[in-house]
Amino acid sequence: MSSGKKTSAKTDTQHFPVDLPRRVFRRVKRQVQPPAGPPSKEELAARMRRFDLFAKLPQRVMSELVAAAGVRVFRAGEYIWRHGEQDSHVMFIENGFVKGARRSRAGVSRTYGLFGPGDSMGVFAIWAGMKYPTDAVAMNDGLSVIFIDSGAILKFAEKYPRLAAPLRIEIGRFTDAFIHKIEIVSAGTVPQRLAVLMTLLIDRYGLDKKGNRARLPITLTLEQISEIVGVRLETVARTLGGWKRAGWLHMDSSGCHFTRLDKVRELLPD
Repeated sequence: MSSGKKTSAKTDTQHFPVDLPRRVFRRVKRQVQPPAGPPSKEELAARMRRFDLFAKLPQRVMSELVAAAGVRVFRAGEYIWRHGEQDSHVMFIENGFVKGARRSRAGVSRTYGLFGPGDSMGVFAIWAGMKYPTDAVAMNDGLSVIFIDSGAILKFAEKYPRLAAPLRIEIGRFTDAFIHKIEIVSAGTVPQRLAVLMTLLIDRYGLDKKGNRARLPITLTLEQISEIVGVRLETVARTLGGWKRAGWLHMDSSGCHFTRLDKVRELLPD
């Protein structure tokens, strides 16, 4: 749920396909068509350079990193890694969305971060004991990520000091997601929590922004939303139903359309 409030930590999502069709968020798992073949080194380097971390690196450094990188595609609900596992890879999300979650002792899943096109996961774990702090779960079919060996990232951070500043930014983005989670669950009432969540997502991934209108190209299920904001599914359904009846929001195959963002923002806690 990284909104990019800090200028230094903001990713230009225009380089990434955030506008996903609704079918990729359906609950029924579909077989994801594997890519025709692995990308060439030149293509992979070009795709990696869309991320801020790699945008300005010299070609010799990129060539070494590309050798430690690969592309994978996941289905909705598929675990990319699990909490507590050894940090073996860092991932950079090209399209689709990933949630960072953990299960309680009672087996209840809690979402602590939502990550989408242009975001990375796994960098923080390199400096936090080399273990992943959360599960990473694909939220839609066709999630495409670039994997890079964690050891390679660590090696190049030590070898090339110019990587230090971009890596700090990546860590900051991951930390922001947890801070935003705190902002959501501490917002107060359910409408306030939903208002915080939606405005964070719109600020980060929103399209067609004009005045009090914006489109969020993400079709989250009620279960996913209730898990993020930490309240019952039925309560989320009632609140969003009220927004729809009031004309603030409607949903269709292209996402969530907000027509009265001013009303949603009025719910934000002081």
